[in-house]
This record gives sequence, structure tokens and C-alpha cells, in this order.
Amino acid sequence: MSSLQKHNSAFHPSDLQLCQRVFNQVCSERKLDRMSVEPDVQRLAATVFSLFANGCRNESELLESFRRTRQ
Repeated sequence: MSSLQKHNSAFHPSDLQLCQRVFNQVCSERKLDRMSVEPDVQRLAATVFSLFANGCRNESELLESFRRTRQ
């Protein structure tokens, strides 16, 4: 069972919107095509969701946590 399923198996629409904004921001910063199926982009999306699922629930905290884990 994934850590996401242990905490909560569903995201609210506002949760998805928050994760999408962070994902879009990071893609923009890294000049990545957010619609790409490349492994780097897929890992980026998975990392954003993982950080969210592990407690980073506001946008600035999520973005900063992502930046710290990816330096």
C-alpha cells in the first residue's frame, strides 16, 4: 500500500489544484514541458504528490520542500 493510500486515498479538487500549480511552477523554472511523458517530468509530478501526501499542505511550503529535495 502506498503512503498516499495510508493517509487518504482521495484528493480534494483544491488539493489537486495546489499540486498542479506547484508542478507547473517547477516545470517552468526547469524549462520542462509539463505535458511530456519523459521520466524526469513523471518523477517531478510523483515527488510533488509525495510531498503533499507527507504533510506539505500549503503552496509555498510545498514548493520550498520540493526545491530542497531536488537541489
